[in-house]
Amino acid sequence: MVANKSDRLVKIAVARDEFEANVWKDALEQEGITPYIKNLDPLTPLGVAPTLPSSLEVYVLAPDEKRARWVLGELKPSG
Repeated sequence: MVANKSDRLVKIAVARDEFEANVWKDALEQEGITPYIKNLDPLTPLGVAPTLPSSLEVYVLAPDEKRARWVLGELKPSG
């Protein structure tokens, strides 16, 4: 079975920490985009260690990629 192209997840960002990932998640959800956060650190979900820096990847569905990148771009400081 071949996945539909619109079902494909696309990585749009890597967060420095959980706070940044949650800010991005909230902003995307407010725009009607469902984000998926993938934690690359295997020990964090077990409560063994804090989240490693830059170990949280943010994904969205392919059709939402352009709009999601725009939303995250609006959150970054200018200059």
